[in-house]
Formats: sequence, C-alpha cells, structure tokens
Amino acid sequence: LMSLAYPALQRMRYAKFISLFNGFKKLPLNDKKILMFTTSRGKLGGNLLAIKNYIEKNSLPFEITVFTSINMPDLKTVAKEMAQSRFIFVDDYEPMVYTITLRDKQELVQVWHAMGAFKKFGYSRSTANKASLTHKNYTKAIVSSKELTGIYAEAFGIDESRVYPIGVPRTDALFDEKYKAETIARLYDKQPLLKGKKICLFAPTFRGNNVNDGYYPEDFFDAEKFANSLPDDWAVIIKYHPFIKNTPDIPDSVKNRVFDFTDERDINDILFITDVLVTDYSSVIFENAIIGNALVLYAPDLEDYTGDRGFYFDYSTYSYGTVVKDKNSLADAVLTAKCDCGEAEEFKKRFVSLCDGNSCKRFAEEILK
Repeated sequence: LMSLAYPALQRMRYAKFISLFNGFKKLPLNDKKILMFTTSRGKLGGNLLAIKNYIEKNSLPFEITVFTSINMPDLKTVAKEMAQSRFIFVDDYEPMVYTITLRDKQELVQVWHAMGAFKKFGYSRSTANKASLTHKNYTKAIVSSKELTGIYAEAFGIDESRVYPIGVPRTDALFDEKYKAETIARLYDKQPLLKGKKICLFAPTFRGNNVNDGYYPEDFFDAEKFANSLPDDWAVIIKYHPFIKNTPDIPDSVKNRVFDFTDERDINDILFITDVLVTDYSSVIFENAIIGNALVLYAPDLEDYTGDRGFYFDYSTYSYGTVVKDKNSLADAVLTAKCDCGEAEEFKKRFVSLCDGNSCKRFAEEILK
C-alpha cells in the first residue's frame, strides 16, 4: 500500500511548488531559455558546465540560467524560471522536478553525472519502487554509446526512444590538448614529488547508502604496505569518493610517495598523470578507458557488493582490468597491468564509442536542435 501511495506522497511533499509551477504556465514559454538545475552541486560542473561552455563559446542563441545548491532562490522564483524555460537540464537525482507536469514543447533533459553502465541504478535495482515518479518525466537522456540506450531507459523508467546516444559532454575535455597540458602542470605544481614518477591512482567508491553514511573499509587498503611493495620510481595518489567520510591513513614513512588528492574536484584531471588506475565499482573506468591507462579492479568484497547492488554485466568478464580480491596481490597486479590489451579496445567500442571530443557538438545538434 505504501508503494502504491508513494506518487501521491511525492506530490504532497512538493504541493506548493507544483501549484506555483502550474500558475506560471500561463506565462509565455521562452524558446531560447535554458535552466540548469542542480541541488547536489554548489558549483556548476561536469556535463552541465561543459554544455554551458560550448553554448557560450559558439555563441549559440540561448539564455542560460543556473541554479545550484548555494545560489538557489526562493521557491516562487524557481517555479517561475522553470515554467518559462524551454529546456530544463539536470545531472542527478532531483526529486522536486519529478512531480511537475511539463508544458507542451518543454524539454526535461537528464545529462547524468556518471557514464557507462557498471553498478545498477534507478529502476534497474531490485529494491526500486516501480510506482515512484522519479526520473519518469525526462523527455530526453543522453548516453555514451548505442549499446547503453536500453539500460538507461530501464534505469530511468522511460521509453528507449527518449535516450540519445550522443556521448558525454564533459569527456570532450579529455581531447583538449591545451587543457590537458595546463592540468598536468597544475597537478605537478601541487605536488612536485610526483614529477618523474610512475603513478598509481587508488580511487575506490563508497560503501553505505549515500552521502550521509558513506565510508571505505579501512582494512581493505594499507597505504604503507602497498607503497613499499612498489619500486622507488612509483608514487601513489589516493582519491576517495566525495561520499566517503573517513580520510586516508598515510603514515609519515611514505608521505613522500603517497598523496591524498581527495580534495580534487574532478578525478578526470588526475587521470592525465596516471599510469595505472586501481578502483573497484566506480564508473571512472569509462573515462580511464578513453585516456588509455591500465586498470586494476580491486574488489575484496565482490560477493557482498554484487548481492547488495548488482551489475549490468558480469564483473569479472566485461571490463578490461585484472580483478584482485586480496590486498597482498594488489601491488603485483599494478606492476603487471597493461593498457594496450585487446580487451580495452573492445571495451571502448562497446561503452564509450561516442566519447570522441565531439559530444557537446552532437548535444547541440540532437538535443537543442
């Protein structure tokens, strides 16, 4: 009964906003107005920022309004701006937006913050409430390859015709040589001891449910032992998921070789100086494949994680990295990891074939028309 009543509860929670939005529908719809709306970010980033920069750089005739978590106006202003915007762009879970009924010709476009298809999300999860309003009013969503259109349609509870395989806008930066050179210089200035070193990037995702209880098991990774198992010409960068509350434990004995870069906003920047990426269930494997770094999948809790969350494809076979479950074997896996394997090329063709430096251009042509 609670499941069936959930849509009504969602609308009840945002009843005031729905009423305001419906009232402002009487105002003209501005065909050139774009609202970028994100309550999960204090500063515009990712796909939203990439799209905004492309529109402005190419002088496309659109008026862009940006609402983030730190500059969110009052409810009345949000409702008015949203009701008059021809395009509403979101990049994450936005519960308020799912309760509104869009105007004719109005577009609600999901430019999802993650890419590829690794962990199950949305309605693909067995625990999802199928009666929910969440995600279902997207008029369009974007993906990184044609193979993923069905997966994203299932996850968002929308028809496959609404999913557009045009690439991921923020990955265009991975093909920008000027940006790459500036980023590499910035990171080496931040930590000069990285210069001349081979770099292993350790970037696990969080355990727990969300931002409120995210963590990484401390017994999974011993920074001192791992670093000392690598030759002297190697350095280790640790980049935790933003949800992880506990900070990496880096003993003084290896602080000249192990560095915490969790404060870096964009993990893609660190990939420019990485030789081997070590992760577990993170979608960063897709960006890593575009750049062409070697990969090791370190998953000591694979069975538990699979049972709790689930994957779209068999974990040990669909990716291109060596799977390691024992932390004592991790260093050897890093030292023998290769980036020029046939599996990596096949992986790129399947999952990131449209991330080629032209995703923003295709977004403008296919979504903005």
